[in-house]
Amino acid sequence: TKRKRGQDRFSDKPASSSDSTIPPRLSRHKVREFHARCRGFLRFRSLVRRNKTTKPTSVCVGIGHEEASNLFGYKFDSSKPVHEVIDLVDEDSSIEQAAQVVEDDKVEKEYSSPCRARNDEKGSYLRVVPLIRRSPRLKKKRAEVSRELFLPLKEEEDAQVKSAFSVRNRMKVLVLHKNSGIEIRGETLQCLKPCAWLNDDVVINLYLELLKERETRDPQKYFKCHFFNTFFYVKLTRPSYNYKAVRRWTRHKRLGYNLIDCDIIFVPIHGVVHWTLAVINKRECKFMYLDSLNGSDPTILTAVAKYFVDEVKDKNGKTIDISSWGMEYVKDLPLQQNGYDCGLFMLKYIDFYSRGLGLKFSQTNMPYFRVRTAKEILRLQAD
Repeated sequence: TKRKRGQDRFSDKPASSSDSTIPPRLSRHKVREFHARCRGFLRFRSLVRRNKTTKPTSVCVGIGHEEASNLFGYKFDSSKPVHEVIDLVDEDSSIEQAAQVVEDDKVEKEYSSPCRARNDEKGSYLRVVPLIRRSPRLKKKRAEVSRELFLPLKEEEDAQVKSAFSVRNRMKVLVLHKNSGIEIRGETLQCLKPCAWLNDDVVINLYLELLKERETRDPQKYFKCHFFNTFFYVKLTRPSYNYKAVRRWTRHKRLGYNLIDCDIIFVPIHGVVHWTLAVINKRECKFMYLDSLNGSDPTILTAVAKYFVDEVKDKNGKTIDISSWGMEYVKDLPLQQNGYDCGLFMLKYIDFYSRGLGLKFSQTNMPYFRVRTAKEILRLQAD
């Protein structure tokens, strides 16, 4: 009996074609296509759910109307309101990065063959514009920005920085900036070595001069900015506010422009042992204070705001109304995790803002920014 049961269990007889419990055999191509469609549907559904309550930023779908109807079971109605979704997701970027590129570049062009899918119970729809591989311009822009901000040093550049940091060059004049008359000695550049405190005004002021020259070389690429040196705020406020002490610093004959014509004005501030930054953001009509230790000081923004009013009245003969301007103590910014990188954080705040970019860096990037800043100073050119 046992043998008979075993024979029945492991019988070699083919199953009957009339047995409905066994699915028909599919070709390998059909199986792959089925699984690919399942994965696409799950990804689409998860992204729609994620963006249901907020304005959607990206959805990765590249199919047409009829195929979407057959696959998802949705019916399309052109009379319903549409929320546009632009897809820039690729293998090298996250959804957040793609959304940032869309926001920065203000893409308005729509491409053909959009498909729509129901988004919520009210009947609104998502329009999926497949830009994933049809927008090389935006993809190239994101790649160029990434390379410019975090471009590794070449071998000769790295060797030049190491030589400048060496003991034998401590008393040697490494570079001389002719326009400002600033010279950098080996001992001066030591403040950019790892774990050193950037306490030297000469290094900071020269780097700000290089940022201004960078803007002059390519004005279409950067905001029109003015970079005050580290002595400006001290002269303006000590022992008390005194506009006359800095009145001649911004003559049109000296600068070639008036401050009211600038998009952003940067004011580096040195406390007792800490660097912070004040910004006159004329583009957004607000005064900003950035502290890498997340602090705040109302007296600084008050003095800077008063200076801007006095400056416009003196140079342009106008009384500017700043009653509607904002006073922002920026909190969502990269913060330092040690006691010596405040000066470098301040310089990178200025660098990124002058490019019109968000502050997309962190404490882990500071060792790289140190050697990069040293390289730019030695080459007398900011990248």
